[in-house]
Amino acid sequence: MVTFYLIRHGQKETLIGDPPLSEIGKKQAKHTAKYLKNKQIQRIFASPHKRTKETANIIARELGLSVKLDDRLIERMNWGDKRGESFEEFWDEWQKTDLNRDYQPSHGCSSKESGRRLEFFLHDISSGLNNSVILVVTHGGTIGDLLRNVFSEKDLPLATNEISKARYVEILECSITTIKKDKKFILEKIGDITHLPIPLV
Repeated sequence: MVTFYLIRHGQKETLIGDPPLSEIGKKQAKHTAKYLKNKQIQRIFASPHKRTKETANIIARELGLSVKLDDRLIERMNWGDKRGESFEEFWDEWQKTDLNRDYQPSHGCSSKESGRRLEFFLHDISSGLNNSVILVVTHGGTIGDLLRNVFSEKDLPLATNEISKARYVEILECSITTIKKDKKFILEKIGDITHLPIPLV
């Protein structure tokens, strides 16, 4: 049995391109690191974006591990990857990928392809392993895409965008989604944030 902890990065600065974590995001990552310290995690992987690398490195320091970056963990779309794109244009394309999961946006990939990419990654890194615990720091959309690909949507807490009516799985910053893999994937928890104190200190 392999256990995966899928972590969304902490809160990022509201900047175009490849923003770093905000101060709140750094605090979220530190609390997440303390929670994970005794979970017997053996390997840490992260998307190469600044926000995921920073989150993973904060956790890795607490756990005494190193971080391996992998392009398969990137978001389906990233604002700033298309030159001259406004946030409104980016968000419109994003909503289209939620409304039609096969839709190929102007840059990036479809929701289904994003989910497949993460699924293949999990199979790849866990091949031949038993009783392993692996931490993956990626993006909320990527985790949601995997869940919608692998599990029945009736078993997922789907939210609906009030304007576009697009459905999606809400994955909050530094939340933990726990999946186990035996012969198939087993979903244990979705987007758990009980390790984050309110208010955040």
